[in-house]
Amino acid sequence: MKLKNLNFDQWRKNHSPDHNDKWYRELYPFNVFRLINFDNSQINKEQKIDFNGVSYYVILSKIELQDNGRYRTSFEISSFPKSKTQEWKQRKWNTTFQIVYSKLFDFITVFTKKEDPSKDYVVKFMKGNFDKIYNEKSIPISVLLIRTLILHIVEEAFIGGKHNQEFEYLRKAESYKTEFQHFTSNKINYFTPIYSIDRELWICYSFTEEKAHRIAYYNANQCQKLIVVYCNPSYRSHHRCNEKGTEIISIYELSEKVSSEIRKKYEKQIRFIQNHLNLPEKINIDDLMNEINHPKQKDYEIQKSDLMEALGTMKILPKNELDFFHSLCCFNLINAYLSRQRKLNSNIEKDVKLFKNMYSFKSYLSDILTQCIKINNISASLFIDKNLIIIELKGFQFSFHNIPLNATLIDFLSSKDNKKIEWSGKRLQPIAPLLLKYSREIRRKIK
Repeated sequence: MKLKNLNFDQWRKNHSPDHNDKWYRELYPFNVFRLINFDNSQINKEQKIDFNGVSYYVILSKIELQDNGRYRTSFEISSFPKSKTQEWKQRKWNTTFQIVYSKLFDFITVFTKKEDPSKDYVVKFMKGNFDKIYNEKSIPISVLLIRTLILHIVEEAFIGGKHNQEFEYLRKAESYKTEFQHFTSNKINYFTPIYSIDRELWICYSFTEEKAHRIAYYNANQCQKLIVVYCNPSYRSHHRCNEKGTEIISIYELSEKVSSEIRKKYEKQIRFIQNHLNLPEKINIDDLMNEINHPKQKDYEIQKSDLMEALGTMKILPKNELDFFHSLCCFNLINAYLSRQRKLNSNIEKDVKLFKNMYSFKSYLSDILTQCIKINNISASLFIDKNLIIIELKGFQFSFHNIPLNATLIDFLSSKDNKKIEWSGKRLQPIAPLLLKYSREIRRKIK
């Protein structure tokens, strides 16, 4: 006998909106639960359920009729993905659940018999202990972790909000939507931000920057202030929602928005998510510095997670020397990536346009240099010579061509502070990944 209405929506209807474990229950495999036969004849028998390319094995261990007239059944569920791709897309289970339902087989609730494994993942993740998570990594766990991390950050910045509060979708005419006519209409009746303060503030999230702008497009008129946080920046130019009261920012920018300390506290967690829950590389800073000075390779491979970090932090204005050095290492890595891609794809028109758009990073570097000149709190040497800028910091010379010059940079160009820097001859683009690792390590070591 299969249970009726066995889904998360029904679970929500049966529980209070502020239930402590709502966050974890949503991630249960309800689609598999619905296919389980809960008849007494199935006790201690293995049920094989194939769903979405994954084999699940279920064993009912006990069915009890409680004093309140409800059934409480214990069952074990384990899953065996058939490939690495399935393992990544579908969360693995090896868990004992207890499910409660009426005599008419109407679903009431479900929970784990022991500590919920999702809670364990969250605790380890927030403490920076990633080994167990890596062994069980999957997209659903990534979703759990990024939502948890965003909540930890916003709860410190915006006091008094609620998690996953549902709002009726307001139908209004939005003139700004005319530029996105290729979007399909939004037919939802209700929307649930990850965090909200009534309709004064909604915070939503997305893994990708492109989808973040779509979320903003559909919800910009639903609240006074909308913040959509994304994990992975987009390489290419795409639709942008620039509606008043809407902010689309990377998770790095969100953490910096709270404080530099919060950003530093959670940078390791952000990189872990961006790197598809792969374990961070263990670094010996002395060996790393030796390799920076004596490279073993002509060009070091640029990992996608490094590029995501660089793109996700490039808009953040540095507050101190270490921040500035990290920004320069990020800009150097983006520059190196574009130089390599331009050589590989110089004859492909769409890629030429893509890489041209990505050079917009130079405008953010211009903003950062402008701030450094105005505040004058960073002990870096700066030299501007027509279309070339050299910044010398911590023994490294970062050079960039064709940085947009605003009034502040033009004034500096003709000032006595613009002292010539003789180039050392050491090219930093080939070792860009090493420099980014070095920057992370020295930031991490400074309390």
